[in-house]
Amino acid sequence: MRKILLLSTLMINLLYILLLSGCGFKDIDKRFFVVGTGIDYSGDEKKPYRITIKLAVPAVSIDPGNSKSQVETINSETIAEGVRLLKAQVDKEIDFGHCNVYLIGEEMANRNIQEVVYWMSRRRDIQNVAALGIGTPTAEEIISKQPTAERFPGNSLNLFFSHDATESSFTYIELVTDLFRRINEKGLDPILPIVEIQNDTTYVINRIALLNKEKIMLILTPEESQLFNQLSGQLKVTNVYGSFSCPPYVIALNSIKTKYSISNGEQPTVKMKIKQAVTLEEVPISETNKKNDKKILTELQDAYTEKSEQLFSKIQAAGIDPFGFGLRYRATYDLNDFDENWPSIYEKLKFELDTSMKIRGSGLLR
Repeated sequence: MRKILLLSTLMINLLYILLLSGCGFKDIDKRFFVVGTGIDYSGDEKKPYRITIKLAVPAVSIDPGNSKSQVETINSETIAEGVRLLKAQVDKEIDFGHCNVYLIGEEMANRNIQEVVYWMSRRRDIQNVAALGIGTPTAEEIISKQPTAERFPGNSLNLFFSHDATESSFTYIELVTDLFRRINEKGLDPILPIVEIQNDTTYVINRIALLNKEKIMLILTPEESQLFNQLSGQLKVTNVYGSFSCPPYVIALNSIKTKYSISNGEQPTVKMKIKQAVTLEEVPISETNKKNDKKILTELQDAYTEKSEQLFSKIQAAGIDPFGFGLRYRATYDLNDFDENWPSIYEKLKFELDTSMKIRGSGLLR
């Protein structure tokens, strides 16, 4: 009797298995992995989104310049619908799981980035740690570029936004999760790096775009972008180049720490202390004969403070708050109707900076 029951149970289980449908999984050779995505404004109000994707084509050789990729573009009324239409242009399933870089075209960034970011945050196969940037003049041109030294499809652009290869003091790295937070958080505004093509062969990322909740309001120069990275805590170790008096001194930061508080009252003030450990990389020999290290250090501290105050004032004049002073103010003081009252407070905000440097070593003399 026990054997009959076991046999009956086994037959029933087999019948259940036959009735079950497949899970829809597709093998790796049936998938196209997206290694770069760009979204531009098409110029057509009916189909405003121009979507560009770079698909990795597997190859046996991994020598520089031999990477193979396939680029597909389409104009669409919505981003989601455009991705579905792109599936009709390829013979494999499109998978965004390996895409680490998403670019928004400059014209789109001058209009509104919110729909693009919301689509990224909702799609399940897009990583929250994927990097974003603004492609100029268009994201399509950047994504379609095939650098001569690239070994894997899309790898050159990925390395710029990772800490595995180059670490430039000019490059700001913004992730999907942080950008989504900055768009929705009161008192904190979005930041995006700008990606360009240099000499038609390589990428260059040395400028930062500062946005309100929707579009670009200010683009920083490379020197301002480097200073912004230092003050915002984006970089802990970097190089600082500045013509402080004549001839210029060159210092390298071994470490940098910023600490600030915001006072409330008729004249709200940001009091910031900047502590740095530096190395004198280049000091003209003629200057070392005239000045001691203490005097040089004083000049560098005053110059750094002045440059920082100028940067804060420039950003303040644009009416944006990428440093999050508004967020700190909300957390410190009880401010009723933040959206209505904070702009007037931020407009008259005063900045008092104090820079202190410690020399850890001397560098080259010239």
